[in-house]
Amino acid sequence: MNTARVIANPAHEGLFLGTVSRLKLLFGLEKKILALIFSYALTIGLFSLVVPLTVQELVNTFAFAIQPITIATLTGIMACTLLFIAAFKVLQARAVETLQQRVYTRIAVGFTQALPHVREERFLPRHANYLSEAEFLTRAALAVLADLMNILVAGAIGMTILVLYHPYFLVFNLLLVGGFATVVILLGQGGLKITLEMSRLHYDTLDWVQNVAHNLPYFKATNSRGLLLGKTDELVRQYVLIRQTRSDILTGQQFKGAVIWQALGHSGLLATAGMLLATGQITLGQFVASEVIVGALLLNLETLARRMYALFFVFSSLQELSGVFGLPRDDRQGKVADLARDQAHYGIRLTGKNLAFGFPGSAPLFRDFSLEVNPGEKVAVISRTSTVKTALARVLAGLYTPTAGVVRYNDVDLRDASLDSINAVRSLVLDSHLTLFEGTLEENIALGRPSISYSDLQWALWFAELEEDVDALPAGLHSPVTSQGRPFTISQILRILVARAVVIRPRILIFAGALHAMSPRTRATILRRLCSKDEGWSVIFVTNDPSIRTEVDRCIEIE
Repeated sequence: MNTARVIANPAHEGLFLGTVSRLKLLFGLEKKILALIFSYALTIGLFSLVVPLTVQELVNTFAFAIQPITIATLTGIMACTLLFIAAFKVLQARAVETLQQRVYTRIAVGFTQALPHVREERFLPRHANYLSEAEFLTRAALAVLADLMNILVAGAIGMTILVLYHPYFLVFNLLLVGGFATVVILLGQGGLKITLEMSRLHYDTLDWVQNVAHNLPYFKATNSRGLLLGKTDELVRQYVLIRQTRSDILTGQQFKGAVIWQALGHSGLLATAGMLLATGQITLGQFVASEVIVGALLLNLETLARRMYALFFVFSSLQELSGVFGLPRDDRQGKVADLARDQAHYGIRLTGKNLAFGFPGSAPLFRDFSLEVNPGEKVAVISRTSTVKTALARVLAGLYTPTAGVVRYNDVDLRDASLDSINAVRSLVLDSHLTLFEGTLEENIALGRPSISYSDLQWALWFAELEEDVDALPAGLHSPVTSQGRPFTISQILRILVARAVVIRPRILIFAGALHAMSPRTRATILRRLCSKDEGWSVIFVTNDPSIRTEVDRCIEIE
């Protein structure tokens, strides 16, 4: 089952039920290891009975006569059993760690698989930060999970023993657990919404710090300390206020109520067991054993109440992750797998009819735009603004869905083609997005496409005028690249993107811009190669530069 689908699509409506449903579905993928963890909890719970039962026997023994051999025997049995329990606790901890690794891996892989399919116009850079929720989720969920299993198993076994001592303890058990659950639920109302708001403010602060990092040269070059501290102070102030409100709910109400109920429960046990002992309905050993059982149960319930913050973190993390996995996706299940099949010419015939596009909630950037590019033709579309330029290029490339009109490759509506089939014949270069990812130079050009050979890479380097630059690098194609594109210049980054675009010898190339971020001589060489009649591919430049007219077959203007 796809992890992204599990997290994005709850089976129930409502914030709480939907989040619980996501958690259930996510951990439903790990049934085997969860069953193993539960079996360890069951074993630990069963063998933990040795403590109250041993105490019971010791007290009964002391009540009649002291038998050293009995004490030694019971002590030896308890020691061996506790060591056995300790071994199972270690096994359970290892199983929980394995589960944490598996869940984190599932979320990270699902995250990586989902992002390339998200509609680009709906994606924000801050969405990438939500992967950190995978660590928060697994750390919090599994800490609560192991404790909850141990509490449920040990509590159920312990309360069963109490009922076997006397039926009155059944009423006591119901009052104790029912009252605790009522206190936790009633006094914890609003905790989830407050935690979600706290998470939102945390990401607002993180987003602001990343903005500072992105504009670091400008902040360093100006006296901007007042602005930086002022905005940070406002964000932190809001975060601290909402966190204090959350603390008032979880600590001031919920945990306080839980420990008060714990005190009442322990007192109630003393009164109930004392009355039964006074009337001869239980033995002294059973009285002491019941104190041990209930004391351990109340301690576990207190731990659970103290960790309710972790449970709210789990719900918050799932909600944040579902916000990413639930973004509108470009999952076109295309009927056409090969856009170049049965084609006489190498280049793609692109047609756009009555195209319009606008971002949600905004006026259209352009409308009623039509064009036709013949196979192998080199065309320039002259735009007045950079915004229209970039948007139109993405529409023609199939990355944006037009709000009106249709784009066709070789008479195939792009809405009927999968993104993979489009990517196989089309390459795109955006001059407003000159970025590389962290890896090697070879990885940045090939992008892991298995069809690309070493000779293809060498040809692409020649085509993009990168041969001398790569030869000068100590590691050549294996040179490391940072996410900021270092150690390459803007000109080199643009040429690397050109090499990435041409290395597969696409049937159509779309450029948002006219390659101005490089020297005029290098630009002229690359433009000449792109627009050469020897290359059968179709080329579209969407640009603000009218001088491109001299390089292409014809120009079209878009209003």
